[in-house]
Amino acid sequence: MFLVGLFIAIVLVVTLSRRNSDSASSWQPPPRNTEARPPPYLEKEPVPTPPHFEAGSTKPNGESYSQNLVMAKLRKEDISWLYSSFPDANTTIYIVDDDPEKLQIPKNKGRESMVYLTYMIENYDQLPDISIFFHPHQFAWHNSDLQGQNILTMLEMLNPAHVARVGYMPLRCQHDPGCPNWLHLDLPDDQLDPFLRKEEKHFTSKVWWELHPGQPLPKSISEPCCSQFALSKERIRSNPVSEYQRYRDWLLNTELDDEISGRWMEYSWQYLFTGHSEFCPSQNICFCDGYGICFGSDWEFQYWLDKREIMRCRLEEAGRLEEQKSWPEKQFSLRKEAAAVEAWLEETKQKAVERGRDPKNRALDCGREWHEGDGF
Repeated sequence: MFLVGLFIAIVLVVTLSRRNSDSASSWQPPPRNTEARPPPYLEKEPVPTPPHFEAGSTKPNGESYSQNLVMAKLRKEDISWLYSSFPDANTTIYIVDDDPEKLQIPKNKGRESMVYLTYMIENYDQLPDISIFFHPHQFAWHNSDLQGQNILTMLEMLNPAHVARVGYMPLRCQHDPGCPNWLHLDLPDDQLDPFLRKEEKHFTSKVWWELHPGQPLPKSISEPCCSQFALSKERIRSNPVSEYQRYRDWLLNTELDDEISGRWMEYSWQYLFTGHSEFCPSQNICFCDGYGICFGSDWEFQYWLDKREIMRCRLEEAGRLEEQKSWPEKQFSLRKEAAAVEAWLEETKQKAVERGRDPKNRALDCGREWHEGDGF
């Protein structure tokens, strides 16, 4: 009896193990839904996915581009510097705190984004070749260091053919601040930086889906700061005018205040005009083809930036020693080294400007073929 019972037990164990083995080999995990979707309370009418943006084309060499300068300003802000430097320029200036009866925008909310969207809506069918959106400050830290933080210099050097080629160009070519891997959605409080990225706590998946219904959540939201850019006519019209109206309606109705709603739009332009949540174009190509400052390659431009950082560090160290009233010889040595680096920086930059005067060099640095007569 004992042997019979043992035989039956062995048969049962083998049978069950085979069943489990067969079941395990045929089992497949349920398919993953890799496309993030908003919760039901945020579902809205379907919105087209961002279009696939094509590279633009330039005009033949010698033909000009129609341009318009677009700005949001307060009544107290003096922009006589703009009119005196560009007396014949086409401008569209919105005074955001003007008399409500004369107000050109629905509401003064969302900082400059309310003006930019209103311009696109009102001029959609009569756009110039290039529209340039910028702030009312001639000098500001967020303007290009290489051009003396002077927006006038940037406007004078701006190459409209580059804008026509790329469609959307942030006027600040430098990545810092804003690029790369800059803002993230739904960060816990202990990971927030209240000084460098104070707006990040308001960057949530809820607001993302309000602005971009049904679109996947991004890993990061990045682009060179700070809401100053140029757009080709074709790129603006790549989106239907209803999209700009929808964004403006969001500004009018969101519970977010003026500053934070404006920051959301500041980091939405790249998504609206490139289809990418993170848009950090080559700094060298941006400066070279965009402004005619050609260092030769990304590596050579980064080397220039690194040398400039060395100069600044030497000056800061000398300043600390001066405050401490110590090591005068060291102070002298540090300032002498910084002066030598500064001279090299200026000489190298001027060579880059000279190199950028030749359209062949610009094409070469940007990896683009160039033929006589091409638009550049």
